[in-house]
This record gives sequence, C-alpha cells and structure tokens, in this order.
Amino acid sequence: MIEVTTQGRAEVEAVLRRRDVSPRVRERLEMVKAAALRRDLVAIAQWSGRTERTVARWLGAYESGGVEALADAPRSGRPVSADGAYLGALGKAVDTPPRSLGLGFDGWTSDRLSAYLASGTGVRISPGWLRALLAAGLRDGPHKTRYRYGRPKHTLSHLRDEAEVAACEAELAEVGGKGGCGATEV
Repeated sequence: MIEVTTQGRAEVEAVLRRRDVSPRVRERLEMVKAAALRRDLVAIAQWSGRTERTVARWLGAYESGGVEALADAPRSGRPVSADGAYLGALGKAVDTPPRSLGLGFDGWTSDRLSAYLASGTGVRISPGWLRALLAAGLRDGPHKTRYRYGRPKHTLSHLRDEAEVAACEAELAEVGGKGGCGATEV
C-alpha cells in the first residue's frame, strides 16, 4: 500500500469535487482516496471492479507522480477540431443575431454558421457536425446549454401598407363582403 499525506488527500478530494474530471480519472482518484483511508488492495479492487494489479499500478502512478500521473495518456488519431476556443466562438455566434455582426440575414442556418466560424477561427466544421454539436449542447462554464434549431417562418407582413389594407377592407365591406374579380351587379 502507499502512504498518502494529509496534504495529498486534501488535493485528491479537491480534484474530486471538480465537475470537469473524466470518469476514468475520477475512479483512479477514488482508489487513491480509499488507500488514504487505509483500505487494503483487495477491498479497493473488489469495489472498483478492477484487478489488484490494475489498482496497484494506479496507486504506484500516484505515488510517483501525484494527481497528474492519473490522467489518461494522449490518444492517437486526428486532433479535435472543435476545441474549447471553437466551442466558445460557436456559443457566442449562436447567441448573437447575425444582423448585429454586419451580416445580411436575420437567422443562422448551419451552413451560414459553419462558414462564419470558418472565417473567424480558421477551422471548418461541416454543417451536419455543427448541428450535432448544437444538439448535444455546449459547455459554457458550469452550465450546459442546449440549442434548438428549426425552419424559420418567413412572412411579408412587414411590407404591408396598412392604409391600403384598410381601404381594401372598406371597399369589400361596401359590396357586402363578397368580392369577385371585377364582377358587377346586374
């Protein structure tokens, strides 16, 4: 078993209180906390569902490198395009009306949003993936915000001339509420 100092235990408990800790790292921190509480290797392995060898390996990693040694190693593969900076720009753009950004439209579409963010961040993410990110929700501090999207309703009511509409309604009322394409009474 390892020796965990009071300061080390306080550090482990402080990290466990954070919300941004991955489940895998959280499990390893719980193993260290159990070791600090003088639980034996067999008991820790039993409640964690890991082998004694795995528990011993993570406890050894903590002993030699502290809390930082419990993090996962970087994974191979393509790097993430939608990093924290991109997600921040996405959240800010979605919350800002396009007209106030000097753009010639009133509402965001995934195509427009993708093009706008590509020009601002240099990262091009497909509109379909952008919709998936928005549906899953964006991290904004301790809160998670979900965005909804749908088709906008376009109307021409803002182009109506109210005086002309009132005149047409008055004329329609004069003929008894029945209009016809130039029909005259006989």
